[in-house]
Amino acid sequence: ALLALVEPGGEVVVPALTFVATIEAVTQAGARPVLVDVAESDYNVDVDAVAAAVGPGTRALLPVHLYGQMADMRRLGEIAGGAGIRLVEDAAQAHGAVRAGLRAGSCSDVGCFSFYPGKNLGAFGDAGAVTLSDADLAARIRALREHGQVAKYQHEYEGYTARLDTIQAIVLEMKLARLDQWTAERQAAAAYYLEALEGFGDLGLPQVPDGSSPVWHLFVVTTASPQPLQAHLAEHGIGSGRHYPDPLHLTQAYRHLGYAEGAFPVAERIARTCVSLPMFPGITEAELSRVVDSIRTYFDG
Repeated sequence: ALLALVEPGGEVVVPALTFVATIEAVTQAGARPVLVDVAESDYNVDVDAVAAAVGPGTRALLPVHLYGQMADMRRLGEIAGGAGIRLVEDAAQAHGAVRAGLRAGSCSDVGCFSFYPGKNLGAFGDAGAVTLSDADLAARIRALREHGQVAKYQHEYEGYTARLDTIQAIVLEMKLARLDQWTAERQAAAAYYLEALEGFGDLGLPQVPDGSSPVWHLFVVTTASPQPLQAHLAEHGIGSGRHYPDPLHLTQAYRHLGYAEGAFPVAERIARTCVSLPMFPGITEAELSRVVDSIRTYFDG
């Protein structure tokens, strides 16, 4: 999508806290990433920071719907529209998410979805899709995914092999019919956690803005010392994760961008303190209760 939208050297505004694939898409398209901090409220990109980062070289905004909760696309759309720049959604974790009446992937120039097996809608292997309404842009993206050819052996662009193979399409078609049910199960699990974990020590819980309906790809909490909590959970046979332990600017691969430690304090704090609790369709109330009880015993000492 960025290859089709942004010329080499153009600046793309990216949140400092996300999976590395977001910034890889920018640099591998020949563009220049401009990082901004995320918001304390929902861990998504700080819209005021985005507005401040837009300059003469900005060509696109690339918000991420982190952990399955949508960024504020209405305000981001206003910023992009006012500056005459492109808006691209990283909706890899947000299949079916809604905020302020807008659905993930429907409120930008291009929405980008991942169907990696671990996603809310996952294929048998690697797969993805883009959503857009511009027919000319769609034609260019279709060409880029197939060696840049616009017709058989007519190569108009330098492209890639990025076709969705048939077996992945079959798996996705079968799973798509169950996505709404799986989403409802994730939402019920999140509601349980949000109520049951309230007031446990320094445990920080995700916040849901008014009008937002997250799909809870991940349920991420924060605590000053995440590793001891993870060890305690592991002792009780409960898995956990860290999403993500390094913000982009402190990842070795992107230190050359020149951002110092402390440049994005919210992203850095979340990275230091995050713990991802079990979250998957079909998780039972007994399993959720076991997680909560284990966390309670950890904080009660």
